[in-house]
Amino acid sequence: MAGALSGLLLAGLPVLPSAPAVAAPDRDTSTDSASAASATSESARASAQAVDTGKPVEVVSERTEYSTTYANPDGTTFNLKQSVVPVRVAQPGGAWATPDATLTRREDHRIAPKAAVAGVSFSGGGDGKDLVSITEDGRTLTVGWPGPLPAPALDGDSAVYANVLPDVDLRMTATTEGYREVLVVKTAQAAANPALATLNLPVRADGLVLREGAGQSLQAVDDNGATVFRAPTARQWDSTGHEGTGTSATPAPATPAPATPAPTTAARTASATSANTPSALAPGTATEADESGVTDPAEGPGDGATAVPLDISVTGSALTVVPDAGQIKDENTVYPLYIDPDVSWSESERTVLSSDGDAFYNFSGGDEGKGVGLCSIYYTGGYGYPCTTGTPYKQRMYFEFSPSALKGKKVLDATFRVTERWSMSCSATVVQLVRTGDISSSTRWPGPTANWDVMGDRTVSAGRGSNCSPSQPAKPIEFNDDPSQSYENLTRTVQSFAAGDMSRLTLMLKAGDEGDPNGWKRFDDDAILDVDYVGVPAPPTAPGVLSGSGTTCETTESDPAIISDPTPDFLASVQTESGGESGATLRATSWCRRRTPTAAGPPPPNRCAPPAGSSPTTPRCR
Repeated sequence: MAGALSGLLLAGLPVLPSAPAVAAPDRDTSTDSASAASATSESARASAQAVDTGKPVEVVSERTEYSTTYANPDGTTFNLKQSVVPVRVAQPGGAWATPDATLTRREDHRIAPKAAVAGVSFSGGGDGKDLVSITEDGRTLTVGWPGPLPAPALDGDSAVYANVLPDVDLRMTATTEGYREVLVVKTAQAAANPALATLNLPVRADGLVLREGAGQSLQAVDDNGATVFRAPTARQWDSTGHEGTGTSATPAPATPAPATPAPTTAARTASATSANTPSALAPGTATEADESGVTDPAEGPGDGATAVPLDISVTGSALTVVPDAGQIKDENTVYPLYIDPDVSWSESERTVLSSDGDAFYNFSGGDEGKGVGLCSIYYTGGYGYPCTTGTPYKQRMYFEFSPSALKGKKVLDATFRVTERWSMSCSATVVQLVRTGDISSSTRWPGPTANWDVMGDRTVSAGRGSNCSPSQPAKPIEFNDDPSQSYENLTRTVQSFAAGDMSRLTLMLKAGDEGDPNGWKRFDDDAILDVDYVGVPAPPTAPGVLSGSGTTCETTESDPAIISDPTPDFLASVQTESGGESGATLRATSWCRRRTPTAAGPPPPNRCAPPAGSSPTTPRCR
């Protein structure tokens, strides 16, 4: 029979529902350089185990510091959980550790976090030229201090170098992705020291070039111009709002009443019949007098304070920061005063923007979380519950995702998940998830506002615990498309993102009503993009017709291969697009045309395929 191979198609299989994930058996994780065949082999084993157990099984070779991959129990689809913060840290020898910024003293006398994705270390004291170094992929940025350093006192994730100048402490704080550097200026006399008028910090960059970014931010870029380390705009703030830390935990009445706490200044002006009274709270159910969420004055401005951006410049050997002289000379400045330049590395970016001008770039959430909505005073039941006793402000929270983990994947379903740590009251309010333009360390309020696309909204309240009945503990809030709401389109958006239609995916959390103080909530930094997917098929390689011990493939009709077998087997090597190797169950489909020369010419093409229900891995043409 003379025949020609006309076509070969490749297809992934559809998604089915999955069960809750379980831990997979330990495997060797030193597989960064593993071949696609090895990844496919492990994914096949994980998929078989998932089918047997009825539970998702981790594909351990696909682990990264920010993502986790599972085989779903349907035997055909996979699940990717991509986090904006590290979920594990790679260790020598292929082991993994839980991220932990707690500082320890190393044998080389440097001080470093126990487990961080960026190689951060601080000086153990002495010469200030090596105050801090941060390393990623063999590229190192070193920032010094212009003078000798005392041996630091360690406190958790912080190292405090006391009196680097008279009544000025230097506080270095490690994160799992970088570090924060804060000068704590304790008195007005210390602030008047000429050495604080301009800070010239020595820098060395190995394999990097320092350059100024937008809004007085800094970037350390590699030879290809890719940003390796980022430093947001340096800031300065005083202790306004932190003088009364540890205030009463009970709400203040709007009007004096017997056997109740004394009213706060703000509450004395309150009306018990305020319009913001969707649901009354029993007296005593508010847990704090200031619910802004800022508890450590060295981490950012307190209630009523605003950070002042600082002028910053960089050369090949020095980073120059100019503190704000106006705030230093202001007689209303509340000391200590804080001066803060910091540096971070991360696969993705995140920030919180405040309408009072503050920004919390690459913020840490933790047990307190960061706020979203209107921070003001919520009045209900004759009581005022203050988020702030100063000028009200609004906040929005942004998470940016990198497309690298989704390369080569066909997204079938997408969920965004983040933990709500606290809400203003037990009454649920609306929080929205909105796709926006990209963010950076220089982004300020109101953030990117063009072409907002609402992914979805949820009416929730969590984090007040036993103050509510029933109890409302902190919990993850999930956004997944509701088929009854046509505007919800997170899955379609993530599909476009995976297909390369956008370079970054930025999602914003905002209050549904930014004028309602009861809508104030605090969220963690643990945002996750959770997707079910299959690998995107690519054209098969080495197609041909089985002939003897090998295959043959002729593409010229005038010079066909002559095959004696009347029912030949057509073979090809299936494959996916790069990045989809571990997430595909593939099958090849072929078809052929039978040509019988006649005076009238060849007959029309005759497709051949396996019988319905069979597995067409080696289809025959009869």
